[in-house]
Amino acid sequence: MPNQPDLQSLVEDFTNKLTLLMRRAALEEVHAKLSLAIGDVSAPKRRAQPTGRGTGKRGRPGKFTPEQLEKHGASIVALLKKTPGARSEQLSAAMKMDAATLRIPLKALIKARKIKVKGQKRGTTYFAR
Repeated sequence: MPNQPDLQSLVEDFTNKLTLLMRRAALEEVHAKLSLAIGDVSAPKRRAQPTGRGTGKRGRPGKFTPEQLEKHGASIVALLKKTPGARSEQLSAAMKMDAATLRIPLKALIKARKIKVKGQKRGTTYFAR
């Protein structure tokens, strides 16, 4: 076990390094804020953090706004009234939408009990209620 003076010097060294690190971080933060306020172009640009749904950009399937879900749902129900018993491949071709993206509004319509489902897997057919 290190003796008392060695331990104390290690603690002081750690404390000094930590203090310097905190000061540097605070100074960099102040510099970044001032540079942005002044309009300095050399300041690093920070990317905005996404705030969740409705950010305007659609990434992977599943990111639909309620308005988009309503619009797609209405067109799916209209298609199913014209062609009852359609499969998801037929619906995706008619709506010009890939099958993965089409699953989201289909699941919402099933949950809302606006369409009926018969069959399993690729043999699943959809009917308007």
